[in-house]
Amino acid sequence: MWDIAITLRLTELEADPMFGLATDDSHCYHGGNVSPGRGWVMVKSASLEANALVEAMKRGDFYASSGVTFEELGYDRKAGSLRLKIAGVEGETYETKFIGTRKKTPEKIGEVLATVAGLEPSYQLQGDELYVRAVVTSSRVHPNPSFKDQHQQAWTQPVGWRK
Repeated sequence: MWDIAITLRLTELEADPMFGLATDDSHCYHGGNVSPGRGWVMVKSASLEANALVEAMKRGDFYASSGVTFEELGYDRKAGSLRLKIAGVEGETYETKFIGTRKKTPEKIGEVLATVAGLEPSYQLQGDELYVRAVVTSSRVHPNPSFKDQHQQAWTQPVGWRK
């Protein structure tokens, strides 16, 4: 669904893409079934001041996570490359799917453009993508899953759409 929103905003609305968040999505606030810690965002900001955090998020300088952490996350607009360095945990393996929509085939919304195993995946844009984003999945099962067989993950914001 996120890829549909991104594609429509870029192609039909001439708007910036919708950024992705991870949250606990709690609906119970009085003990019992409260399950905090299922999802959060990691913000790249010069400071922890509220205004700095908000401005960083408005720029898309953050990623969503349910357990995977990046040591580095960078998009080089000039080179057209998205590079990640995953903070690996001993005994875990990681798979990164680079997902996007191509300009010539927007009906194939959110297709997997490449799959890379390991701690330092990267994707070189070919020039025909509306955008690209990465989804990293760990072999580690989430300790407090929201759904059956959920693994820890992280999601980058879409890149490559600014020209």
